[in-house]
Amino acid sequence: MVASAPSVGQPLPQPNPTRTLGSNGREKLAYKQGERKTVFFSKKTADGFVRTGQYLGEWKDDLYDGKGTLEADDGTRYVGSWKAGRRCGVGTLWIRKEGKLVKQYAGQWKDDYQEGRGVQTLGGVTYNGEWSKGMRHGVGTCSYPDGGVYEGEWFNDQHHGFGVYDFPNGDHFEGRWVEGKKEGQGVHFYFNQEKRVHTKRYDGEWVDGTPKCGVYTEMPPDPQVPASQAPEPLPHLTVVDPDGVVRESIAAIRHERARHRAKRVSLDEHFTPEELEALEVAFARVDAEEKGCLSIAELGAAFSQVGMDPSEEEMATVLAHLGKAEEGGEAVFTFAEFAQAADFLSPLA
Repeated sequence: MVASAPSVGQPLPQPNPTRTLGSNGREKLAYKQGERKTVFFSKKTADGFVRTGQYLGEWKDDLYDGKGTLEADDGTRYVGSWKAGRRCGVGTLWIRKEGKLVKQYAGQWKDDYQEGRGVQTLGGVTYNGEWSKGMRHGVGTCSYPDGGVYEGEWFNDQHHGFGVYDFPNGDHFEGRWVEGKKEGQGVHFYFNQEKRVHTKRYDGEWVDGTPKCGVYTEMPPDPQVPASQAPEPLPHLTVVDPDGVVRESIAAIRHERARHRAKRVSLDEHFTPEELEALEVAFARVDAEEKGCLSIAELGAAFSQVGMDPSEEEMATVLAHLGKAEEGGEAVFTFAEFAQAADFLSPLA
């Protein structure tokens, strides 16, 4: 029986003919194959049978298969494609809110989950982009109720990778994100509400959503905004060997970030035990000082240990893939990142 709404990300229960038919003959007659008229589902209560939903569409082997419309007792409705009793293909999910049907999701599905491209509006949040197993995953744009807008990469329902965020207060950020927070290289433009223009910017490293090491500068005046012609000056500060301080701080931040990433990344899904052991041996041979990370030159040596010889172009692609293109020669790589790079390069070999 279908006794509850087909909510997003949850398998759909199938009707059990034996619960509603009184004999083997009637059960055989009710076996569902091909196109049928509306089929009503019900459940038994103390007062008798109560209708719990209905389905109109195509069947195969007694399961929803093809084009069809399913409506649950709470008014939730799905219109679209099915395969083996699960939403699969292109379809639209509607929910009943204050007596009206409201579109919640329209797009691609697989195995009863959003998969591929689709648009969802839920709780005032609208997301248009790629999905994987019912989560925002890939590239997409999300608008929030407070007016904020994020456009960029997603991983497991969180901002992750490169992305641009326009804040409700007018601030603007372009840079990298990890698990929903600003992390790594990024530029934040600060909006002056009184002058209605961006007056300052920060370029540098972010850690856990906080600016950690970088440079604040005044924005040049905007000819189109007269108020910007008289910016509020930043205080003048002097630092002994400023370049050295910044360089050392950034190196320390990146090293700590690399160590943190190494603890989180699971590689079991990408390599066999034998392959993983070979990579570990190669990494250990090059990392003779047991620093736990490799320089970009040492990374090339580690690749050689496993019989790989990536070109300069392929190495540049690896740096971009790992989010280290801007670090250049100062980039460091944990074992997990070395393994990810090897996995990324293997199809190119």
